[in-house]
Formats: sequence, structure tokens, C-alpha cells
Amino acid sequence: MSAVDAARRMAGPVAALSAAIEATGRLPVHLVDDLRASGIPALWLPTELGGAEATPAEVMDAIATLAAADGATGWCAAVAVGTNALAAFLPEAGARKIFASPATLTGGSFNTAGRATVDGDGNLVVTGRWGFGSGGSHSDWMAGACLLVDDAGELLTTDDGRPQPRLALFPRSSMMIHDTWHTSGLRGTASHDYAVDSLPVPAAHTMAFAFAPWATGPMWRTPPMPLFFAPLAAVALGIARGAIDDVVELAQTKTPYRSARRLADRDVVQSMVARAEALTRSARAFLVESLDRMLAAGAGAGMDDRAIARLAVVNAASSSRAAVDLCFEAAGTTALFDDHPLQRRHRDVHALGQHVVLAFPGLETVGRVLLGLELDTPLV
Repeated sequence: MSAVDAARRMAGPVAALSAAIEATGRLPVHLVDDLRASGIPALWLPTELGGAEATPAEVMDAIATLAAADGATGWCAAVAVGTNALAAFLPEAGARKIFASPATLTGGSFNTAGRATVDGDGNLVVTGRWGFGSGGSHSDWMAGACLLVDDAGELLTTDDGRPQPRLALFPRSSMMIHDTWHTSGLRGTASHDYAVDSLPVPAAHTMAFAFAPWATGPMWRTPPMPLFFAPLAAVALGIARGAIDDVVELAQTKTPYRSARRLADRDVVQSMVARAEALTRSARAFLVESLDRMLAAGAGAGMDDRAIARLAVVNAASSSRAAVDLCFEAAGTTALFDDHPLQRRHRDVHALGQHVVLAFPGLETVGRVLLGLELDTPLV
């Protein structure tokens, strides 16, 4: 069974759980087990670890299918797919231990909110607290980015004065979760703060940001950051697809107040649904095309390729948000009520669009590349 087929099989039960997922603020245990068994978390895991190294189209469509059923489930799946891609860049011994099973679930943050001392063998002692720990309630391992410090807490720098970031992976059992995720949307992702205090982390469970792969597949020769972040954009596409399906279903039966025609018979609604469809389909096509282009270029992928991939990610989020807004407006007051899925999709897609990788400021960075200007922020 393909990952997309597995996601379709899960979609009905996931949709039925959506309200409960939001109410409890996390995925239920049996759903996490189904996600592990689906093969979706292993889509961008090296084949040496039992992963699929799947095509961008398969990854985007599998995640979007889950997100159409429930945004929080899609988001947690996307985080696992993207973070599991780290396995190709960890030291091989550490990757083989952490990802001993292709059903492993990971999450984490690239924000260097942690501090770590390092010994002569490269082992770290990590202290830090990170926000937005999506999936932290069910992941097996979590990642936290740190800056190296000396025993007095002063930053260690390279010869040219730059700080030295490291990414450390540690088991969920070693960290504390702080109950901070009380939000308007994506409530079921359990994206709480998480923290460790003076935690020893073996060198094999850490990596620098040079991203030197040990895995041999061609996808690991390409710049890796789009592999980590593109799945998040697929969640937006899935939420938009779910919103279109919702309004199409509603339009068959609803006759608005002071109207003699069903929603489906109204010109304005027909135009709104058509526009939402175009936004969603074109954004998906651009996203997949940009990733295919990067993978084809491999080690030869340049700054322009990375910029276009980032642009496709931001565009998918903004286009999906616009599509959901059209569907929400077309549905009228029906979409305001808690018992209709459109209100949750509307909140989820707007919460998603605030993510640093998906938000509009990313367009400025891309624009600087396209205009031949020096970057003033990293191009992730």
C-alpha cells in the first residue's frame, strides 16, 4: 500500500476524531499507532534505515490527505516526516540507534534556544527550553538547537567570530513539557514548550549545521532545509482541500436566508469555489515542481533553487489561506458554529500561516535573492 493510500485509509477515522483531538490538545494513542504503521513518518528516511526516500509528490499528497481530515494530525505527520530526514545528517551510529525502527517519530526546533558545553569527544551537556514542540506528547525523540558555551557560560565562537550551533536529539522521557499551547488553531498538535536541564547527550546524537550526509541516496545531496519545511506547506494544502469539500457538500442543501436558490446555484459561490480550487491546485503544482527541481539538481542546486523552493512553501501557505477564506465566506453563518468543520479549518490555516517558515516575511528573503541582493536573514 502506498503512503497516499494509507493516508486515505486513515482519513475517515481521523476526521471523526477531529473535534476530540482539538478538545484534548493531542492525538490519541491509537491514532499515533496508526500513523506509525502507515509508513508516512518514514517517507523521507534513508533507505538504509528502512525509509522510502519518496518523491515530493507522494510526500505532499500523503500529508495533505491527512490534513484534509484533520489539520493537527496532518501537522504532526508533517513534523515527523521533516524531522526524520535529519537521520541522513546525524552521525551514522547515532542515526541507526535513534531510527532503529522506521516507525520512529521525532520532532523539535531549529531555534538555538539551548546552550551546551562540549567535551573533547564531542559529547554535549545541554540546557534549554524551546517553544513550538509539535508532537512532543507522542514523539520518541525531540531535537533542540543549541549554541556551544564554555564552563562559564560564554559563547564559543569560530576564528571569524561566529557562534557554533549544534542540534541535539534526546529521548522524550528525558525532557519536561510545559503546558503553553493554548491557541486559536492547530490546538491538537500539542506544540508545548519543552525543556532539558544539564542533560548529557552523546556526540553521535548531535550534528552541526553543515549537513554532511552519510546516507547514499541522491536526495541527500541536495540542500536539506526544504526537506524539513515543505511538508508543513502540504498541511495548508490539505486544510484548503478539506474546506473546498466542506463548502461543496454544504452548497447542495443550504438555501441562504432571503434567497430562493441553493448556495450551489448562486453565481458568486460558484466563482468562489472555482477560485479556491485554482489557488489550491496551482500552489500544489508549484510546490512539487520546486522540490523536483532541487532534487534533480542535487549538489548543484544553487541559491536560486533554494529561493524558489522557499517561495513555493510560502505561496502554498498563503494560497491555501486565501482558498479557505473564500470557502468560509461562501458558507455564510453556518461556518461560525463549533459543530461545522469549516470554523476549525479557518482557525487552523491561519495559525499555520504564522509559522516563521510559512509566513509572508519569507517573501522578502526570496525577493532579495531574485533581485541579486545580499541576504540579511538566512534562507531556510
